[in-house]
Amino acid sequence: MSEHESNPPISTGRGDDGTTTLLGSGRLGKSDPRIVVLGDVDEASSFIGLARAEAEGELRELLLGLQRLLYRIMGDVAMPKEDNFVGEDDLALVDRALAEWRNRTELPKEFVIPGESRPGALLDAARSVVRRAERSLVAAGYAEAHPYAVRVVNRLSDLLFVVARNADGGRTLSKG
Repeated sequence: MSEHESNPPISTGRGDDGTTTLLGSGRLGKSDPRIVVLGDVDEASSFIGLARAEAEGELRELLLGLQRLLYRIMGDVAMPKEDNFVGEDDLALVDRALAEWRNRTELPKEFVIPGESRPGALLDAARSVVRRAERSLVAAGYAEAHPYAVRVVNRLSDLLFVVARNADGGRTLSKG
């Protein structure tokens, strides 16, 4: 038996009928609002990962932490009858990061067109996908079931905007 024959298959073909399995919820249609939200949040994490691949130091660590936070949001969405993973502490963390990066980044006074720098453009792409994930969360009714998840994702798009401007060379002010 070759090395590849001993590995479990990646594709089972079970989703060919337009359904998918979700953590003990049985089969759901791939257009089910929960599946849409999970896909949008997963995509947001992937775009943040693209930006993280180009980042260094403190920014790289921040982006990794944000990806981990998005995975916890996915846990809240995937298991709606369980206690929320995302809470007040997570919102405070994003708010602190937003305040810190805002205090050291000079924001332009005019409308921003993404693409001033590769890192900034990647962060702007991540921000736009995060905003879609937020819209999906709200459309699926998670504002009540997972209020902190929705608030965190809303603030996350603000944070990514500021970090993108910093990456674009928006004069970095002193860290103080």
